Amino acid sequence: MISAKARSKGASRGAFGRPEPQGMLEFDDGPPLAELSRDPDMAMPPLPKKRRSRGQQLNMLDYPGENLTVGMQAPEFSLPSTLGRRVSLSEFRGRRVILYFYPKDDTPGCTMEACAFRDAAPRIETKDAVVLGISLDDELSHERFAQKYNLPFPLLSDKDAAVSRQYGTYKEKSLYGRSFWGIERTTFVIDREGKVEHVFRRVKVEGHAEEVMATLAL
Repeated sequence: MISAKARSKGASRGAFGRPEPQGMLEFDDGPPLAELSRDPDMAMPPLPKKRRSRGQQLNMLDYPGENLTVGMQAPEFSLPSTLGRRVSLSEFRGRRVILYFYPKDDTPGCTMEACAFRDAAPRIETKDAVVLGISLDDELSHERFAQKYNLPFPLLSDKDAAVSRQYGTYKEKSLYGRSFWGIERTTFVIDREGKVEHVFRRVKVEGHAEEVMATLAL
């Protein structure tokens, strides 16, 4: 466990002598600098649809996006998963769903979050709820991640960010002075009728699983 003093001191300068953003030791929402430099897919991922201006017709492919909030119907989806088949939101109708979007498989913050949901899985099941994780990673990456950490819940692959855009979690980010598009860590609790019950945006990993568990007790 890194003390607050040590974290502050260690985070002041990066590998290139530049100041690093606060929280980089704990939450790693973007790809490493080396990946941004050498991987063209990191530099130019699928672009989101442009926002409509006043008077323009709503683009239903991205609806409701960032406007998705409590009480609204959760957008339906069907995505490839670690179950070896496509998983749809509608198949869990009648149960509560913890739907969490995360940036990248097998990175420190995402591993901590996944393992926290894994450890809470028995208690989540007693609440007649299920966990679904979504990122832009492909099926092979998901399978390796799930096997490495014994994750008991499905991981879904949203490679073209279509579902992430509908849920308003696909955002432009900045890391080491470079811009890229990726997932903003977000969790939705969806009720038995398929409506959004709780929304957690810009999630901080530490204690998040317990925060979500508290909503299931209501």
